[in-house]
Amino acid sequence: MKILNSLRFGIVALLSILIFSCKDKSTNSWQPSVTGSAFDVLVVGSPKIWQSPEGKALFDILNRDMPGLPQSEPMFTISFTSDKDFPSFLRPVRNIIMFNIDEGIYTQGRISYSRNKWAKPQAIVTVTAPNVQEFVRIVTEKQDEFIAFFEEAERNRALAYFSRYSNKDGAKLVKEQFGVQMTLPSALNKSKTGKDFLWFSNTSYDLRQDIIIYRYPYHGPEDFNLENLLQKRDSVLKANVEGPSPNSFMTTEHRFNVTHKAMNVNGVYSVVLRGLWRVEGDLMGGPFVSKSYLDKKHNEIITVEGFIYGPSHKKRNPLRQLESVIYSLEFPR
Repeated sequence: MKILNSLRFGIVALLSILIFSCKDKSTNSWQPSVTGSAFDVLVVGSPKIWQSPEGKALFDILNRDMPGLPQSEPMFTISFTSDKDFPSFLRPVRNIIMFNIDEGIYTQGRISYSRNKWAKPQAIVTVTAPNVQEFVRIVTEKQDEFIAFFEEAERNRALAYFSRYSNKDGAKLVKEQFGVQMTLPSALNKSKTGKDFLWFSNTSYDLRQDIIIYRYPYHGPEDFNLENLLQKRDSVLKANVEGPSPNSFMTTEHRFNVTHKAMNVNGVYSVVLRGLWRVEGDLMGGPFVSKSYLDKKHNEIITVEGFIYGPSHKKRNPLRQLESVIYSLEFPR
């Protein structure tokens, strides 16, 4: 297996150590800001294990394709360094997985989570096991859990940045029309209003990012089925999102698999879809991610969707940025 070296982390990490972030009031100590790019992960452990089939099991989990993209892109950008030579300039990396296999210390496989050990806001996953068989078992069994941990950390970092540079007028418009709070990046500064519909865009010719919000009555649990969500999506897009050519409009690319994931967070039920969009009557397309929330108070479904268009660009991180916006929706308490 090809081992990805960690040299590229070094330059940005070394610079960040020289410029410290704000003082941590809870511990009365100073910490640097995290280094690296979004969805970078540094793996720290035994080089022998990392280069073995057991280490490849962890590599393959982190390197699997991000769902819903038109081209293959890994979920994470992976680098590795030995636990025997873990230099200080690498310790502020934003996402770290540390593993240790020792039958003299551990009796079973275990995964633990921590934050802000060497920098802020940092996410660290620690994997311990008595042998390689237990190591493979625990990382395979808990893969969705630790991937979700890193995804949440990246969403929180993005939202912290967007909160400092936000489109306050757009957020006000969302609250007035839909009664919910949401963080909008300042770059999404163009908007269009329709009936129960809002559209925000950066209108960039280079890498376009868009957010749309719409709502409709809730009739029952079947409204959250994949087929029904896509049917509603296509009808709303046809009515509101026109394409560049006459009589063209956005729709779902139904020849590509759309993933469907239900979740219930703090009593709010929602479903996340990932897939591809295309323009009927034109040659445009790209990935989208949407999250449909159940608004119990008003017996409605509110859908927030992000989509991008950038044929010559990598799409993982730009789409993940919009995903953080989608997840920022909050109902009034």
